[in-house]
Amino acid sequence: MPRVARRRNPEIPHHVMCRSITEVTLFKNDSDKIKYLQLMALYCKKLKCSILAYCLMDNHVHIQLDPQGCDISKYMHGLNLCYAQYYNRKYQRHGPVFQGRFISKVIDEDEYNLIVSAYIHNNPKNLPDYSDCVDTYRFSSYGIYLGIHHDYYGMLNTDFILSQFSNNYDTAKTVYTDFVSSCNNVTQKQKQFEIIDAYVSKDPYEYRSERYIYYRDLTPRTVIETVAEVFGIGSPDFIKIKYSHSVSSFKAISIFLMRCLCDYSYKDICKEIGNLTLSEVAKLSGKGFTLINTDPKYQKLLAQLFERIRAA
Repeated sequence: MPRVARRRNPEIPHHVMCRSITEVTLFKNDSDKIKYLQLMALYCKKLKCSILAYCLMDNHVHIQLDPQGCDISKYMHGLNLCYAQYYNRKYQRHGPVFQGRFISKVIDEDEYNLIVSAYIHNNPKNLPDYSDCVDTYRFSSYGIYLGIHHDYYGMLNTDFILSQFSNNYDTAKTVYTDFVSSCNNVTQKQKQFEIIDAYVSKDPYEYRSERYIYYRDLTPRTVIETVAEVFGIGSPDFIKIKYSHSVSSFKAISIFLMRCLCDYSYKDICKEIGNLTLSEVAKLSGKGFTLINTDPKYQKLLAQLFERIRAA
């Protein structure tokens, strides 16, 4: 039976769920959950997207993913492949870890974002130690929303959800807590929307988060030319020079941005640039990612790139 085409929209949030195969516990201990969160954060940085809510249970995961223009399949494939490789190495096993494809649902109504957030944050309620205190569960984003836990991974956007509840940060947290509790046993969508009407503020949140969309329809040539200009390189065609340490950083960052903003595969980049193997492209992409995220000289380059492209 053919697979049903997945409904996707890279500009709006998705509710994503994935589960382990029957005979496997997806997270055997806390260190496994920490590893998965680290990988979530890594791929948020690599693909320039963010998380609105998450909850990691022993055999499944819920993620409210804001793709901000990226392909959610690319995000989830990279995340789950890396985790499966880690899991199989650690537990000396082979074969699949996840049960088929991940499940995703486009959240195409603003109010439904609130319902999904509450649903995800109520997930630990069936655990004996958390039935009355889901906010204290370490591997859910709920505690971060309420200030109980710190966002150590830097991937969570709490403003977008909280902004719907009050124009004051402390009030928003309090009202959001009541809202999540009120959704605890509600399963019918209509009733959930009635609850939303009772809780959602009519006033805008004073630091309301604007969801930024990184449009991924840029051409590789646009990226290369813009990065060359930022670097002060005379000709963007220098990227085709195979052995040149002087343009190594330029080449690495251009390749990373082609992956991120043009949605190009390593194979596509090989064809675009030439004179590079797949492994060389992968290595350079990793170097570009590291430079943009750790080197002060390049950390603002992405913003500069968009400014120059918009001005063009």
